[in-house]
Amino acid sequence: MPIISFAFNKIIVEKKKAIEAPLKVKTSIKIIDLKEEELKKDLLLKFSFEYRVDYETEQANLILGGDLLFAGPRNELEKIFKEWKKTKKFSPEISKDVLNNIFIRCNVKALFFEQEANLPPHIVLPRLQPMAVKKGKSEDYIG
Repeated sequence: MPIISFAFNKIIVEKKKAIEAPLKVKTSIKIIDLKEEELKKDLLLKFSFEYRVDYETEQANLILGGDLLFAGPRNELEKIFKEWKKTKKFSPEISKDVLNNIFIRCNVKALFFEQEANLPPHIVLPRLQPMAVKKGKSEDYIG
């Protein structure tokens, strides 16, 4: 089932004080609400979410909120919506698709805003290491 729209409607970056070591960063993602939306004859599900990055202890935080529109067969979407209204949960398949999409997009935006606010990245970024020089190996032969 495809995700047809994604939009942020809340962006808050707050640096409360200079960042001090030891630094502990917590991230969380939460589906706040789920609504049914009609688009022509099709039914869509509108997932409202909140993604948080908290720099402990009360040093900084970043909050991203928004909506994701999810399309699919009407009967399946109605079943998902009824389950949400009853238990506030989804099937693992739907959770995987929706939460991974939110997680990827929010991580990218969070890294951008962390850089703008001079905050350390909330995830470990890959680093390049110089290659060790090997002498006398046949891999060095180019003739």
